[in-house]
Order: sequence, then C-alpha cells, then structure tokens
Amino acid sequence: MKAWVLVAALGVALSGFTTIKESDAQSTLIAPPPAVLTIPSSFREQAFPSPWRIRKIEWTKADEAGFGEFIRAIAQSGCTTTISCMQSAANFYHDTDPPSFYFHADCAKWVYMLRAYYASRNGLPFSYVSHIAGDGDDFRFSKASNLALARTDIVDSGWGIDTVAVLQRLHDEVWTATYRMDPSTQIPLPQDFYSPKIQPGSIRAGTAIYDINGHVAIVYEVTADGSILYMDAHPGEAVTRGAFGVHIPKSPIWLGGGFKNFRPLKLEGAQLQPDGTYVGGHIVLAPNEAIADFSLEQYRGNAPDAKGDDPNTLFRYNNVSLDLYEFARASMSNGSFAFNPVYELKVTMGSLCRDASDRTREAKARVKNGLATLHADLAKMAALWEQRDLRVVYHGSSLKQTLAETYAAQERACMIANSSNATSAAISPLEQFVRRAPEADIRRLIAQIDDAAPFAGMRPVGY
Repeated sequence: MKAWVLVAALGVALSGFTTIKESDAQSTLIAPPPAVLTIPSSFREQAFPSPWRIRKIEWTKADEAGFGEFIRAIAQSGCTTTISCMQSAANFYHDTDPPSFYFHADCAKWVYMLRAYYASRNGLPFSYVSHIAGDGDDFRFSKASNLALARTDIVDSGWGIDTVAVLQRLHDEVWTATYRMDPSTQIPLPQDFYSPKIQPGSIRAGTAIYDINGHVAIVYEVTADGSILYMDAHPGEAVTRGAFGVHIPKSPIWLGGGFKNFRPLKLEGAQLQPDGTYVGGHIVLAPNEAIADFSLEQYRGNAPDAKGDDPNTLFRYNNVSLDLYEFARASMSNGSFAFNPVYELKVTMGSLCRDASDRTREAKARVKNGLATLHADLAKMAALWEQRDLRVVYHGSSLKQTLAETYAAQERACMIANSSNATSAAISPLEQFVRRAPEADIRRLIAQIDDAAPFAGMRPVGY
C-alpha cells in the first residue's frame, strides 16, 4: 500500500518511547519500510496536552468492550475520511487533541493507529511488530507466510510517552504485509493478532478482517441476523463501510487472511509509581494456547470430514453443511441467520465498484474473484428461493425484478462515481470484467430466475 504521512504535532521529545526486541533471523530479510512523504514543518506546532502514561498493565474485557464502542461510534457517525473521523464528536477524545493533529492512514495503518490511540487515551500498554521477513520482492503479496523479526514495546521511561511519535512510527512501520502471517506460527517472535473462533463475542467490534489481496478492515458491529459490518480506510484516506461476504476471499492458513483479534498482552517488570502510573518493564504476549477463543476453524473448518487448508473446507452448523460465509452468518446469529440476496448484491457491488476504479493489480484480482463468487452465491440463493427455502429473505412480489433493478441501480451509481476517470462514463468499470468472464455475468443469472411459480399464493418470510 502507498504510505500516507501522519501530519501532526511533534513537540514532545521521543522520551521513554520503546524497547525493541529482535530475533536472530538474518537482517537481510527485513522488509524495507514503505516510502513516506516529508512532514510539512507548518504542522509541527503543538503537542498533546499531556503525554501517554500507562496506568494498567493489561487490557481487561472492559477495555476491549470500550475499544469496540470507540470503533462503533466512529463507524456509525458517517464520517468519510480518517481526518474527519478523528476530529468529529464521534471520537470520544477529540476535545483533548491539539488543533494541528491530522490522522492520516490507509487501511492497514488505520487499524493499528486506532488501537494505539485508544490505548494512549486509556493508559493501556501497547506493542507491535515493527519489522518482518518474507519471500519475493513485495511482502504484501508473498506466496508464503511473512515472519515477525522485531517488536516495539511502548514503555514509559519516566517522562511519559509521546503519542504522536508512536503514531508516526506505526504509520511508517506497519503495512498490509504485517498482517500476512500464519496464525499458527509463533516464531521467531509473537505476531500482533490471533485467529479467533467464529462465534458471538469473539468476532466483535475491534476485530480486524484481512483480505489477502491487499486490504484490511475493522469490524464495528455484528447485527442480530449475523451480518458482520466493517469500516475501512483507503490510500486516499477515504473511510467507507461494508459487510463481510464473498468479496473477501477465503484464505489459506499460511497467508493469515480473515478474522484477526489483537493478541492479549501484559506489561511485566514495571515499577508502580505513587501517582498510579507504571514506569519501565517489558511487554509479554499471550501464546495461542493461553487464549480461550483461539481457533483455526476459519481455515480448517469444523466438520468431521473437513480437510485442513482445503479451499472447499467444510463447516457445519446444526448438522447442516455450509460454506465459510454461511457459517459465519449462522454462528454469529445463533442460528437465526437468513439469506438476503438483494442486500448481498447491493453491498458487494458497492465494494467491487470501488475496487474496479482503483485499477491496481491487486484491486483487479479482488474484482475478478468477487464477481465470480457473487455470481455463485446468488445462484445458490436463487435455487433455494425456487425451492421455497424460507431462509431466503425477500418480501416483494418478484425477486427477479428487484434484483434486476438493484443491479441496474448499482451499475449506474458506479458509473457516476467514476465519471471523472479516463474511461467513458457510459460504461461501468465492472462491465469489462463481466465481458471477459461469463461466469461473472450476474445480469444473465438474474434473468434466468423463476420466482413466480414456487410462491404462488404465499409470501415467503425469512427468519
């Protein structure tokens, strides 16, 4: 991802910032830091009113819940850029930020920086992977798992911690390649995340979602019907929202895609001061085996006959075979999930339109995969609809007509959103992919739906 600079006040010296742990792995494998722009001196005028002081040695359930509420409030505010999100009233702590504080981030940095910012405002410890190793020229798209070579602990040496300096270093040292790690691997050093079990309470506001095609989002809400809603930032600092679905491809375990929770950590060896703050010490991260909801089921499935790391991994819920996306909906809704084809079409096309307009190699890969998977998913829903399966939620008179109208509306919206691009505004950015891939021809699929006969005399209702 292209790095975007954190423009902010740097008045407080980098005092007591961190300790750095490095493994014995060869330094020649350390990933080069992403390119950064120069920080304009005109934005270096003010510092935070008070430095970051650590008042708790670990994150409690209440702290995790508070972080989730923080993320939810920002996401539900409707803010559209990383800067406006943090400067709005949705940010519980915006009144304590200096006027010159500008929160610049792309998708990978956004998740880490939100976590560090919240930690700084609540006296919590923090640590992160600052250097990695990997194969190939671009660790963001390595074919094998990247490895953590060095960690940076946020430790108070006695003068307080400079929050802006921490965020700046996070901005410069974290990228999507940092997420690309096998969740079962714990060497050379622990990674920042663990793979959670797909269940209520484990997938929650604050959970990250890593798309191995080069994107990261953060969950802000799980609805009653099991929809997992996320917020994400982009290289241009825009903030958008979406729902977990087929446009985020299932990942092999060695690439670590999918759901990720920040790993529990604890500050050890610190000295408690008379004012209630902790000075010194080092961060210890919980191993996988010590985390109650650690699970590799999102990669290996949970069915007795499932094959580990197989792209067709099987999941079962109430003894019914499901794919990953169906299982996530079922599990997160405690079995009350439903298929809503109109909603899935609308949300997925919106996400794919944004990717199609990026025109990068990784974005094109996401669109190609997303359209084909959406086609397959809609075909399955249509088949269930024709079989009177009441899990399919639709309350209108013609599913075919509504889907056709929804597709056309989303295509027009995509054309309008990209009318300033070099291509003609008369052609949807998605159309080029459909023309080359008949298996992604959703318009033709919709035209073949027969929704009249099966429901003659009755109105289907989902649950």
